Amino acid sequence: MNPAAPAASWLRPRAAVGAAAALATVLLLGLLLYALLPGLARTADSRHYLAAAASVARTGQLLNADGTPYTSWGPLYPLLLALGGSHAVAWATALHLVASVGCLWSWGYLAAQLLPRRALVAWALVGLALAAPWLITAKFIWAEAGFQALFGLYAVALYRWLRTGRAGGLAAATVVGLLLPLQRTSGVFLLLGVGLGIGLAYPAELRRCWRGLLLHAAVIGSGVGGWLWYAQRAALRPEVYRSRGWQGLRETFGDYGYVLTRWLVPVQQAGWPKHWLFELLLPGLLLGLAALAWRSRRPFLRLLGTVMLTYLLCHIGITVMSRAGGNVYDVERYAAAVYGPFVLLLADGAARLAAGRRWLLLLLACWLIYPAVRAVRVARFCHQLPVPPR
Repeated sequence: MNPAAPAASWLRPRAAVGAAAALATVLLLGLLLYALLPGLARTADSRHYLAAAASVARTGQLLNADGTPYTSWGPLYPLLLALGGSHAVAWATALHLVASVGCLWSWGYLAAQLLPRRALVAWALVGLALAAPWLITAKFIWAEAGFQALFGLYAVALYRWLRTGRAGGLAAATVVGLLLPLQRTSGVFLLLGVGLGIGLAYPAELRRCWRGLLLHAAVIGSGVGGWLWYAQRAALRPEVYRSRGWQGLRETFGDYGYVLTRWLVPVQQAGWPKHWLFELLLPGLLLGLAALAWRSRRPFLRLLGTVMLTYLLCHIGITVMSRAGGNVYDVERYAAAVYGPFVLLLADGAARLAAGRRWLLLLLACWLIYPAVRAVRVARFCHQLPVPPR
């Protein structure tokens, strides 16, 4: 018997996953470089970020362009932009590239840890590399690219702690978890989902490690609470919450239903009766994702499913309350943060269905044509967007 044979058979699947990871990295970088090559696009939010970053670089204070205190968003992104000094836009481009690749690697690592078949790990890696939502968030001077990367890092640190019980994992998760809502306030929704997910998927760990988790929550809560207290005190005008009512709820359901459907199958917004068909589809999509999560044998995937559903439901709520943008473009931007868990849950569900059905793996491989075509179209759209002169 050849003693090298077992080692060779063990290395082959590892090498296949490594090759898929390398291919995924090259794919994502190629799409990003093409999309971002002309420069980063800007919206009204972008101008606030850049003004606050310039203010920090010049005076050390977070101020809007009109000199009023910067309080409408978390402080971390303009602080990061300020590190670029007079080259803030070029620095933002580098940050978005690093953040997007880091996001791919974080969710790719979790795919390798959680999915039972190497073929599905490779499928998930390629699917993540073809993430059109990540291309959109990287193209604009928005906080989302960094937010997505922080969530991926937080998920990895939390998984490592739940798996090994080492204090270093929880400490790392605490540091990254503190940064999440300082990058985007909606990080609070992700952390709320984590709390619910640990209670539902890891009850034994919650009972055994409640002191460490309480400290984790207290550190994050004090940091976020401190910033929100300052923002409330410094704001010139109080926050206004105005419900959009039943019509606003229906429109929001339609927008989220459309975006989640578009992640799965090709649909054209102009050609579909969005505000009745997708209103009906959204509850089914959310229930389907919940079923995928809670039928998983992996408790961490059940936790991620809880986080994703909590995040989406909270965003739907604040959109109805007029505290977030309310159209399909904003929805895609917000939902991009949970695209990683979305792909992992799909792959895990496919693993259960593929038992004894090799043809299903071929069908999944063919499905990748759709996100590939969409990613190329989105990258081309981003490349053609007008950008301000450097």
